[in-house]
Amino acid sequence: MLETMIRESQTTQPIDIATHPIPVEQVEIEITQETQPESVAILSDELSLRRYLITVPAITVEETCRETYIRFKRQTHLPCIVLCDEQQRPEGLIMREQFYRHMASRFASELYDTRSTVMFSQPHILAMDIDTEASIVVDAALAREGDSFYECVVLTHQGLLAGIITIRDIMELSNYLQLSTEQRRISSLQETHQFVEQIGDAVKVVQQAAQESHRELHLMKQQTVSGQQDLNKANQQFEEVQQLVVRQRTLAEDMLHYTGQASKVVHAVTDLAGQSNMLALNASIEAARAATAGKGFAVVAEEMRKLSSHITALSTDVNRLLTGLSEMIQQSASSTHTTETVMDQSMVYIKQANQLFGKMALEAEEASKSAEQLIQSADEADHLTSIVAQALQR
Repeated sequence: MLETMIRESQTTQPIDIATHPIPVEQVEIEITQETQPESVAILSDELSLRRYLITVPAITVEETCRETYIRFKRQTHLPCIVLCDEQQRPEGLIMREQFYRHMASRFASELYDTRSTVMFSQPHILAMDIDTEASIVVDAALAREGDSFYECVVLTHQGLLAGIITIRDIMELSNYLQLSTEQRRISSLQETHQFVEQIGDAVKVVQQAAQESHRELHLMKQQTVSGQQDLNKANQQFEEVQQLVVRQRTLAEDMLHYTGQASKVVHAVTDLAGQSNMLALNASIEAARAATAGKGFAVVAEEMRKLSSHITALSTDVNRLLTGLSEMIQQSASSTHTTETVMDQSMVYIKQANQLFGKMALEAEEASKSAEQLIQSADEADHLTSIVAQALQR
């Protein structure tokens, strides 16, 4: 298996930044949506460890320094070789440059050719799973100190060797991470700016609505006060009319009383006229008995009878007129009483309406104050939104 992996490693072409440059034109395609066309989006492929993975040979402790030296000579692109156990689990790392420094001494060939390469391996290697987030791998690699900082990072898959990534690629990946972070920051700022603008637009809408509500409430308050004033005038007029109706009822009652008194007088006159008519009749009888001597008295008695009849007829006419007038006065008094009852009820409604208008005026005043406070709050929110938007544009 080890020989098979060595042959595969000899035929596998390495991934080199020099021969595989970063596809910038692809990056430029991923531009943030309509917010800032100049901002560059980092493709997810650029932040994947698999893009920078380099396949290197896996050797065992049985390989000699001579064999490793020949391997490096034949495969000049190899930055390192990984020492693994029989299950291909990484156990050490042999960097090309460090190995060459050891083998470049005068007696290196005699000292090391037949000895195991494990003597030059770095046992404390940084091995990370290939599916680990790139930022975690970069942070771990850049946190190393001394010569280990320049060593390759061993990448594994399910604990087995998958390949390595060089410090150069780590630095390149770090740059991409910084660009990605900056891009996300810019994108976040752009989204925040858009959100602030939306808030500003919403605040302006609320501000306009509050101002319009304040105007309408102020108009409603004016109309309510005006309606209350008109209602007060109507109330005063109703009170005046009510007083007139009461006086009219009183006058009708007085007229009905006087009409009754007049009717009594007419009845008395009628009685007197009847008595006078009886006296005239008796006088005529006595004059007829007196013959010639009572002739003049008979003429006077006749005139008295005619006068009495005339008075009786006049009394009858007056009594009929007084009876009709009394009926009309009673109807007027009844109508006046009904009108007074209706006006009393109307006064109750007017007072209730007056109280309702007063309550509406107070509520309109409170609503107007609330609208003023809302306008002030909207103005402050608009001012703060403008400050935030200006700060985000810097």
